Amino acid sequence: MRASRETVRLLTEYYVAMEANRPSEFGSYYAEDMTLTFGNSPEVRGRENVILAFQEALDEVASLGHVLVNVWEEEGGVVFFESIGRWTLHSGPVIEIKAASKITIVDGKFTDQRIYVDNAPVTEALKRERA
Repeated sequence: MRASRETVRLLTEYYVAMEANRPSEFGSYYAEDMTLTFGNSPEVRGRENVILAFQEALDEVASLGHVLVNVWEEEGGVVFFESIGRWTLHSGPVIEIKAASKITIVDGKFTDQRIYVDNAPVTEALKRERA
């Protein structure tokens, strides 16, 4: 079923904090024992480790915004969504990447986040930017 307005609002506010690169703010959405799986990368466990993982990626770019395309919500706090990530490089170009994610939300906190995306165009652009 489609996600509730409250869930869409929560995701939107979360991504606003991420775009502004405010780790303490976007990290406030994470449960202490949260897990993050990003594509084929190893699972990251624990709020502080997840914050560090995202902060490392965000520090590489000027900003990373997200546009929610479709959001579905299931029982037990499971939320699936499509998004477009807008990676703004320090040199100015913006690279848009489509992604799909699954987040489990319990009592307003993310307990698990799984992101399915191919960020190869961003990686290549960052290599060119550093050259």
